[in-house]
Amino acid sequence: MVDTIMWSLIVFAARIVDVSLGTIRVNMIIRKKKIIAALIGFVEVTIFISVIVRIIKNVDNIYGILAYGAGFAVGTIVGIIITEKFTRDLVSTNIISRKSNNGIKDLLLKEGFAYTCYKGTGRQGEVEIINVVCSHTSLPKLNKLVHDKDSRAFVVSHMLDKTQGGFIRGLKKK
Repeated sequence: MVDTIMWSLIVFAARIVDVSLGTIRVNMIIRKKKIIAALIGFVEVTIFISVIVRIIKNVDNIYGILAYGAGFAVGTIVGIIITEKFTRDLVSTNIISRKSNNGIKDLLLKEGFAYTCYKGTGRQGEVEIINVVCSHTSLPKLNKLVHDKDSRAFVVSHMLDKTQGGFIRGLKKK
C-alpha cells in the first residue's frame, strides 16, 4: 500500500511538472522562441512517457489514475501562474464612456495610467475613445477603475505584439 501511495504521489508531481512545461512551451511557441520551445518540449514529453508507462502497467491502480488526472489539473494552473509571472505582455485597451470620460481620464492619471484620446463615430454619433497601454498585470486594476466610474462603459482590450517608446504602466524601464 505504501508503494502504491508513493508512486501515486510521484505520478502527481511529475504530471504537474510536465503539464506546466507544456503551458510554458506553448507560450514560447507564440513568442516565436523555437529553440526554448523545443527544449521544453523534449523534457515535457520525456516526463509524460515515463508517467504514462507507469499508469498503463498498473491500470487497475485507481490512485495512480486519480493522481494522473489531479496532476494534470494542478499542472495547468501552475503553468498559467508561471507564465503570468514571467511574461511582459502589453495590452491596449479602448474605453468608451457616454457619461464619464473626463472622470475616467482624471482617475487614470491619478492612478498612474497614461492615455491617448481620439475621436470616433459610433452608432449613436461622435464618441471619444480613451486608449490605455499597460502591462497585462495592470489590466484588472484598469478594468476595475473604469467599471467603478461607469459600469456601462464599453471596454475592449487586445494583446500587443511590438511597441516602441511611450509610457507603459506596470513596466520598468530598462
